[in-house]
Parts: sequence; C-alpha cells; structure tokens
Amino acid sequence: MKKSKQTYNILLLVAILITMVTISFGVYEYHREHAFRIEILHAQLQLNNYHYLEGNADTTIRITVVDTLGNVVYDTETKDVSNSSNHLQREEIKQAMTEGVGYTVKRTSETNGEKYFYSATRFDDIVVRSSVPYDTPLTATLENDNTFFYYTFGIFILIFIVFYLRNHLAYSEQEKQRIKHQLTENAAHELKTPAATIEGYLETLVSNPNLPDEKRNDFINRCYIQSRRMSNLLQDMNMLTRLDEAVITHPTTEVDIAQILWQIAEETKTQFEKCQIALKLEIPQSLKIQADANLLDSLFRNIFNNTLAYATGATYFAIVAENTSDKILIQLADNGPGVPPEHQQRIFERFYRIDKGRSRRLGGTGLGLAIVKNIVLQYNGKIEASTTPGGGLTLTISLPK
Repeated sequence: MKKSKQTYNILLLVAILITMVTISFGVYEYHREHAFRIEILHAQLQLNNYHYLEGNADTTIRITVVDTLGNVVYDTETKDVSNSSNHLQREEIKQAMTEGVGYTVKRTSETNGEKYFYSATRFDDIVVRSSVPYDTPLTATLENDNTFFYYTFGIFILIFIVFYLRNHLAYSEQEKQRIKHQLTENAAHELKTPAATIEGYLETLVSNPNLPDEKRNDFINRCYIQSRRMSNLLQDMNMLTRLDEAVITHPTTEVDIAQILWQIAEETKTQFEKCQIALKLEIPQSLKIQADANLLDSLFRNIFNNTLAYATGATYFAIVAENTSDKILIQLADNGPGVPPEHQQRIFERFYRIDKGRSRRLGGTGLGLAIVKNIVLQYNGKIEASTTPGGGLTLTISLPK
C-alpha cells in the first residue's frame, strides 16, 4: 500500500510538471506567433513605404508623409494638411526617427476616429507612414493559428485521461486485493470455529475409546453438522469467487422466474408452516427472462432461507412481482424484526452479520445475501433493502430484460 501511494505521488508530480511545461510552452508559442504575424504585416507596409518613393505605392493603403519636425506634409485622405496635428510624439514616428522604422499595432486616428495599424520608415528628411484600418480582415490576418494550442490542449487532456485511468485501475486493483484479503481473513475466521469443534470432538473420541455408544454417536453427529457448515461455507465462497471473476457464463436460455418462485415456495412450504409464516405469492403466470436458471434459483433460494432464519416472529412472507416492458420488478417482504436502517445497505457485504452469535448458531455462512447481490449485478440489475411498512424487511429486485 505504501509503495502504491509513492507511485501515485510520483505520477501526480510528473503529471503536474508536464502540465505546467505544456501550458507555459503553449502561452510562449501563442505570443511568439502573434509577434511573428505582426512582423510580417509590418514588413509588407514597409515595402509599401519604399514603393511610395518609387511612385507605385498601393493606392488602397493610406499614406502619410511627415517631416523631421513632425509636421504632416502629405496625407492621401486629407487634402488640407495645414490643420493636422504634429506627429512627432506618435510612437511609430518616434521609433522611425531614432531607429529608421517603427510601428504601432492599434491606435485611434485623430483625423477620422478609426483604429489603424501604422508602419513608418524614415528616408533622410522625411518619414513615410503606411496605415491600414484595424478592421475584421486585419484582425483575421493577425489572429493566431490555434492549431498548436488545440494540439497542446489535446495532449493535456490525454495526459489527464491516462493519469486518471492509471489511478482508477490501480485503485480498483487495490480494492480488489483488499476485498480478497478481507474475504480470506473472514473465511479463515469462519472456518476456525467448526474446524476447532470437529477437532475437539474427534480428539475426545480418539482419547476415549470406551465412550458409551449414545455419547459417541452424539459426538459424531455434531462433527457431521460442523462439517456440513464448513462445506456450505466453501460452496458459497466458491460461488462468490466465480461471480467475481466472471467465470459464470450467461446462457441465452429463456427462464421463467415465476416458475422458479413457485417451485421454491412449494419446497419450503413445510418449513414456513413450522415457523408459522404464511407464504403469499402475487406474481404473473409468466416472468420470462434470458438468464441462467441455476443462478436465479440460487438467488431466490438464498432469500427464502434468509427469511426462514432471521424473520423471527413474522406472520407472512410476501412475494409481489411485476412484468414491465423493459424489466422485471420483484418485492420480497416479511413483517419480522427487520433490519435497522443503518445496517440495510451493509447486509449484502460478505460475512456481515447484525447478530453474529445468532447467525452462527443458526448455521449461516454470512454469504447468502452477498451471493444474491452478486447474481443480480451479473445481469446488470439492482437490489435494495428497505423497511416493510409496519416493520420487517423488504428486498426489491430489478432485473432488466
């Protein structure tokens, strides 16, 4: 467990580092590409400034000529430039004066109030400036190609998915190992009592060969009862193991649940009569489903046996079934002592007992309802425990068709 936790921490640290590097590189690449596109546009406008001097500038591009004092001497969109403000403090003009070239990405023109991209070039005693409106076409030109960003984001998502799956699988494996370990411990504990009892009786029989026949037969009978308990426990454990490891296949045979319920009721009728519990079956004539008849028989037989063992003082055990278009709903309810609400969700756990001493006296393995739940899950069904109105336990089973 400690090693798994260390592995998890290392993986988490690696994932965080990769994520930080990926995001940092993505942001850097975004700004670098944006600057690159600005440089391309700046170079194109610089070329247009040279073309102006040659007399073949692009007439669709606004051109302004400024002298070294900042005075506008020519503007393609202004006939009278005498009223134009001094441009010496304009960023692109200042850069051109000192560095030979300069540009401003986005500034509002004082002449017409529009936003422009300005690119200026100094030629001896004048500065020629080309400017294009900062409108939709230009915005599209300067807009970054987000392919890399999408790619980076995709890598980040992939890393997250891989990390999540790795962690989930590791947790599932740990949980599986924990359950197996717990099952082994519980099984050893459950087997210890009957094994010790058998050993004690056999030791007495071996050490006392002259025991009266009546006493000897009583000890042998007790050994047999304990051996049956061990056998039942091993069978239930084997069933759970096969269910957990999906060894049991699901034959596509049509099974009538109604017939299974009537058959189990008939076979256990005498036992219910001895307990003075009335059996009430309200089920349709047919409840057909594609399933394994043996599994379903084990499912409902375990519930019947559980009721016989623990519904002390109950006067009825009612089975009500409903056949809907997409599933079969079955309620099995008694009016016995029931199960406290805080225990209702745990009665399906392996070896979970509310009254451990009573359960062992009755010979229960503590696996009956665990088998019931696992069989239901094998068919993607649901099972819930609740309190019967007036007191008692109700198990509600939903099996999809």
